[in-house]
Amino acid sequence: MTGLLAVAVLAADDQQSQMAKLIDDAGPIAGLFVLVLLIAMFFLWRSLNKQIKRIDPTLPEGPDDQQQTLDRQLTDDAVKRGEDAEDESRP
Repeated sequence: MTGLLAVAVLAADDQQSQMAKLIDDAGPIAGLFVLVLLIAMFFLWRSLNKQIKRIDPTLPEGPDDQQQTLDRQLTDDAVKRGEDAEDESRP
């Protein structure tokens, strides 16, 4: 019975050492993978900046831009009417 227990303990130690070796071997590979991802992200960022700089600022407004312009104009008109009403109510 003691021999069986000793074999089980040795097998468990062997599995733990194999797992530790596997984890230690994965560290450089994971580091290299992260480095490659960072390099790819840098080139994507640089390419996106180039594309954004090439956008023509004289493009016609889209429907959302027209709606925002109308909203700003209506807000400015309402503020102006409110200021005029305050001026009229003052003695």
